[in-house]
Amino acid sequence: MQQKLTTILLLSTVIGISAGTSAEASGSLLTDLSTQELPTSKLLDRHFTTEVKLVEDASATGDRVIDDNSASIEAPSPKSDWVGDAHAPSVVTSPKAFDATEAIPLPEPMVPEEIGGLNLRQSGVMVSQQVPATPPPADSLPEPLPEAEPEIEDPDPVLPTTPVPPPESAEPPPETGPTVTVQRFEVLDSTVFDESDFDTVLSSFVGRALGIDELRQAADSITQLYLNEGYITSRAVLPNQPITDGVVKLQIIEGSLEEIRIEEADRLANYVRSRINLGAKTPLNQFDLEDQLRLLRADPLIDNIEASLRAGTGLGQSILVVRIDEAEQLEAHLTLDTDSPVSVGVVRMGANVTYRNPLGIGDQIRAAAYRATTGGSHLYELSYSAPINPMNGTISARFLPSEFEIISPQELASFDIEGDAQVYELTYRQPLVRNPREEFALSLGFRHRDGDTRIASTDFSSNSASVIQFGQDYLRRDPQGAWALRSQFSLGVDWLDATNLSSPQADSQFVGWLGQVQRAQVLNPDHLLIIQGDVQLASDTLLGSEQFVIGGRQSVRGYSQNARFGDNGVRLSVEDRITIQRDESGAPIMLLSPFIDMAAVWNTESGTTVNDDRFLLGTGVGFTYRPVEKLNLRLDLGVPLVDIDDSAPQDVFLYLDFDLEL
Repeated sequence: MQQKLTTILLLSTVIGISAGTSAEASGSLLTDLSTQELPTSKLLDRHFTTEVKLVEDASATGDRVIDDNSASIEAPSPKSDWVGDAHAPSVVTSPKAFDATEAIPLPEPMVPEEIGGLNLRQSGVMVSQQVPATPPPADSLPEPLPEAEPEIEDPDPVLPTTPVPPPESAEPPPETGPTVTVQRFEVLDSTVFDESDFDTVLSSFVGRALGIDELRQAADSITQLYLNEGYITSRAVLPNQPITDGVVKLQIIEGSLEEIRIEEADRLANYVRSRINLGAKTPLNQFDLEDQLRLLRADPLIDNIEASLRAGTGLGQSILVVRIDEAEQLEAHLTLDTDSPVSVGVVRMGANVTYRNPLGIGDQIRAAAYRATTGGSHLYELSYSAPINPMNGTISARFLPSEFEIISPQELASFDIEGDAQVYELTYRQPLVRNPREEFALSLGFRHRDGDTRIASTDFSSNSASVIQFGQDYLRRDPQGAWALRSQFSLGVDWLDATNLSSPQADSQFVGWLGQVQRAQVLNPDHLLIIQGDVQLASDTLLGSEQFVIGGRQSVRGYSQNARFGDNGVRLSVEDRITIQRDESGAPIMLLSPFIDMAAVWNTESGTTVNDDRFLLGTGVGFTYRPVEKLNLRLDLGVPLVDIDDSAPQDVFLYLDFDLEL
């Protein structure tokens, strides 16, 4: 009897894990590269499969348009294999990565003159001595219909020019007007470049006798320097001036945005404007502006975005007109998977609903419910998140109640073992660097969990954990793939009646670290190699809700869910996703994914080892099928390569993950 009670005690620890959700530990799990909450932000939230193009609007207005209509951006699956959602299994499960049905979120290769399909090569039209009221952006693609621009009439030039009759031949006659020997140039009002930058560009004009046309060419070379760096509304002009001691002054007009005008998006106007402002500093830079538009294009609140740059009312000023198509606010999914432990029933069904922008500030409410088909477990989630600054600094709060009942094996089910858990989370995440190519963020959170286990309706055990979490995450995309890294330090504290027991018993007093790395490498258009690694280290014996868990679809395939657990652990997974069929647009709809997974766990105190089978190694193949846009089906066949002492050993494990967006 004592042996059975010991088994029950150990099992209750496992159930304490399984009764929770991997959503409980989502703060510990690295974000899927194809999503970007990047961890809740989508970029490191969502990705671009094609480019946002800068084209010329051939309408009579002559607006310069950043057109996204041709962009095909696949929305990632709402489930992130690496972020534990409310219907995933236990806590610090070794995470998976990338929705198998989607292409890796990679930007196109970038060169200085062409980013995101924006052709910035100039047509060779140089500025004149006249100063336009609003300098036009860089020439690109087809020439637009000309737009009349008001001009400021120049005063009489200091350097007089001699009228020249129209040439009789194609070759212009040599300049016969007065010249000046230039000793140096003085560039005025530049906030971007140093004098050394200008010296390099203007060196060929110094020490020569130059006429008015050559002096204009010198100004044009400075304009080209600005254009090459993306300052498409800035230019240099040759002002009316006296020439003294061979010093020629060139005036810089640095372009700025006079207004950001948002159309067709009343509820999102302030949200969009505040983010565009991050890329609208003076002087206006096309690359910075495009980055912010790309981030907005990837935002789940926005279905489509177009922007056009128009002449402003002042010298060097422009008006950016942004047209927004808001995405559907309500999103719902039905799911079916095998991510639940055998003890409470393997097959699980569920539903989740997300309502975006309820308060008009870019916030989000999510509710979810999941139930084992046997009735052995019920998992729920209610969460709210809201951005508090244009860099997508986000505050999130979550409540995660769950309950379970042991139904297998029969000898334990007869004890009528049941329990429940409640998790409360509050997290603040602040990106410090955020653009379509990379994101670096820090996060600080607090999590409190209460759990109880009962036998025949009598309290058997209870525990409580209060944990402060400090995280750092980084995502980097390159033309060959993407890197994602995360580090999280956890400090267990004696708050809110947290469990506090003498060593070596598990309690809430501990220090732990979780490190994760993920690499997605494009081998060729049909092969995507995914390598993942995780490691957890802990200073003390941990409660079950804080332990590193291995086994199952999201960890080591070829073994049952939560097959092994420990205070410390490592995991490595390698998977090759092979596209075998694409739809008409080129998106993969059928994939085969051979894989190999391995992991090991151990406890901090050697005397508390659960069993001797601490290393798992499995291999197999996954099959992904997306017959329609909103249906995602994945089947994994896993084979264990290392035998473990299990009450119900299997030669082959079949894992299911079905997701239907309503």
